Amino acid sequence: MQVTLNPIQAEILETLVQQGQYPSLEMALNAALLGDDVQEEAESPRYAAWVEQTRQQINAARAQIAAGEVQTVDQVLAELRAKVQQGTGVDVVTSRSPPSPKPSPPSLILPPRLI
Repeated sequence: MQVTLNPIQAEILETLVQQGQYPSLEMALNAALLGDDVQEEAESPRYAAWVEQTRQQINAARAQIAAGEVQTVDQVLAELRAKVQQGTGVDVVTSRSPPSPKPSPPSLILPPRLI
């Protein structure tokens, strides 16, 4: 996306950078568009740590894919069902049958009457 600033807007942003309030025009523009609270959050150590952790997880996942360490959807679902059953003692049953060509009419379930 390209954003065109009028001369006054550009001058304001350049002045903020020259005064040292922002390290770059991009940061000054981000603050103007997103507000200082969002900008401060994006620069916080906690956010930076989250970004780095996420980047490491993505790189680890890419390495696993490159090494052929992948699972099918059925394998993942089986593992999840086993975890649920182990934690709750309840068997999880799912239907993987193809959808019917003609949808059935919706059913209406009414609560029993209170007497």
